[in-house]
Amino acid sequence: MRAKSDRPRSGTATGQVWDIADEITREKGRCAELSEVIERSSAKGGNRHTAGTQYYKWKQHCQARPPDDAGEVELHGTEEDRPPSHEEAAAEPDSGVEVEREDPQQRAVERPFDPSRIRVRTVNVLVEQIVSRIRHNEIDLQPDFQRMRGIWDLQRKSRLIESFLLRIPIPVFYVAADLHDNWKVVDGVQRLSTIHGYVVGTFPLQRLEYRREFEGKRYDELPRGMQRRISETPLVVNVIEPGTPPGVMFNIFKRINTGGMTLNGQEIRHAVNPGPVREYLKRLADSREFREATGHSIGTQRMQDRECVLRFLAFHIQPWERYAADSLDSHLDQSMKTINRMPRDRLEALEADFSKAMQAASRIFGHDAFRKRYRPDDVRFPVSLALFETWGEQLARCAPEEIDQLVARRTEVRERFMALLNGDAEFEKAISMSTGTPQRIRKRFKAVRDLVEEFL
Repeated sequence: MRAKSDRPRSGTATGQVWDIADEITREKGRCAELSEVIERSSAKGGNRHTAGTQYYKWKQHCQARPPDDAGEVELHGTEEDRPPSHEEAAAEPDSGVEVEREDPQQRAVERPFDPSRIRVRTVNVLVEQIVSRIRHNEIDLQPDFQRMRGIWDLQRKSRLIESFLLRIPIPVFYVAADLHDNWKVVDGVQRLSTIHGYVVGTFPLQRLEYRREFEGKRYDELPRGMQRRISETPLVVNVIEPGTPPGVMFNIFKRINTGGMTLNGQEIRHAVNPGPVREYLKRLADSREFREATGHSIGTQRMQDRECVLRFLAFHIQPWERYAADSLDSHLDQSMKTINRMPRDRLEALEADFSKAMQAASRIFGHDAFRKRYRPDDVRFPVSLALFETWGEQLARCAPEEIDQLVARRTEVRERFMALLNGDAEFEKAISMSTGTPQRIRKRFKAVRDLVEEFL
C-alpha cells in the first residue's frame, strides 16, 4: 500500500496523471473513473498506458489515506474499477484457471425449461440389489467426471456402514439411466463404492463411534442379524430417465449436491454428452502444445483443462460474431453435440488449428500466454478462460506469415496488450466478470482482433 510520501511530483508525466485524477474527483464529488482519467490525460498529450498504470497506483494511495482528510472526497473502491489481485484471481485451489466473477448487472438471462419435461423417477432399492447390479456391471461407479475425486479414508467409510447398523437413513442417490436401465452415478459414488466394498470384504470397520463391538469386523464376520440389517436396508435412488432433454438434465445436475462436491459445468457437460467428443477433448487437453502454452498449470482433476479446450473450439466452430446463445453454458453444451457429429476430416482440421494457436501463443507471450499482466513487475496470474478462447481463436484465424509478423513484434504486442488491460475498463470487465454475456463476448473478441490487426 502506498504511503503519502510515495506520491509522484507534480509536473512529471506520472504526477500529471495523479493531478488529473484528483481534479476529476473534486469535480464529480466521487472517485474518478479510469476511462475519465485516460481521456483527460490523452487530451493533454499524456500516454494512455502511463495513465492506466498510474490510475491504479493513485487509487491505492487514496484508499490508504484516512477518509476525513480535509477537503478530500472519500473513495469507495468497487469490483468494477480495478484489476483483481492475484489472490482473487486464483481463488479456486488446484484449478490453474482464474475464477470468473459474476457482475449482478450483466448476468446472462437463461430461458427457463418446461418443468413438465423433467423425467426423474424415484425408486427404493435394497443394498443387496445395488451390490448385485454392481457385480453385473449395471452401475458405473467410475464415470469420468467422478474418477479422479478424492477417495474416502477408512474412518469415513466405517462411519457410513455404522449408519446402517444404527438404522440411520442416508441421503438419496442420483443416477442417470441409459436405454437398458444401466446406471451412471451422478451423486453418491463414494457412498455406493463404500457399501459395495464392505459387503464384498475389501475393508474392516475401524474407529466406530457407537457400535464398537464390531470394531475390526469385515462383513462376513458380522452376526447374521447385522449382515441382514445392512443387505436389506432400502436406499432411495432418483433415476434420471434416458430421453430427458439435455437442457433439463443439465439443470438437474447443477442442483444436485448431497454433501459431496458439486459437479462443475464441464463435468455436467461430459456426463450428458457421451460419444467421441469426450476422448477428443481429452486428447487435445493432453497435447504437448496445450500443456506448454498453459505452463502445465491447468488442473485435470475436475476437467478444467477440457473446458479450456472446449471454449476455444466453441468459438472456432461458431465465430463470436454469430454468438446468440442463451448462455455460455448452453453454447458449450451445443458445441459438444456438434463435435460429436463431425466427420474425421473436420475434426483433424480443428485439431490442427488448435495446435497452431497454442504454438503461436507460446511464441508471442511466452509464460504469460492467456494470462493477464497489468504491469511488467506483476506476479504471474493464472490462465484466464476468457483470454484463452479469445486469443486462441484470433491466432487460429491468422495465416502462418501473419503469426510470424506478430512473433517478430512480440514485445510491442505484449506492451499493447498491457495497455489495453490498463486503458480499457470495459475490456477488463469483459475478461473478468460475467464473461458469457453477448455484450462482453463481443467486446473482448473485437478488442483483441483490432489489436492484432494493428500489427499486420
